[in-house]
Amino acid sequence: MRLSIMGAALLLIFVGTVPVQADVFSAGLNGSSSRILLADASLKKLVVSQSCSSVEMFVTSWCGYCKMMERVLDKKGIPYTTYDIEKDDTAARTYRKLGGRGVPLVRVGSKVVYGYDPDSVISYADCN
Repeated sequence: MRLSIMGAALLLIFVGTVPVQADVFSAGLNGSSSRILLADASLKKLVVSQSCSSVEMFVTSWCGYCKMMERVLDKKGIPYTTYDIEKDDTAARTYRKLGGRGVPLVRVGSKVVYGYDPDSVISYADCN
């Protein structure tokens, strides 16, 4: 049975028109049973993006550190949502509730990072 599954996986990888990734997962104490997971590249990206904590950044249009934080997140491939606290009343209220006194203020899941601290934001986002 194991050989036929491996053969089928290899056939799908080489014949298919979509890039495919095959991962083998072991279960049990000794790794006695294994299963193969086949996924195309788009599914892999979806899984990665869903595993990241939600990142929300509260900014102003004139803030240089906000722009720098956006560039860091873009470079690391971390998805985020930006809220301009001067143009969006709901964002401004949320910003104040979070104890905002300066920008950028970044909320990663339940954690809040005050100011420009890319190392903390990246570690909290945990997009590995």
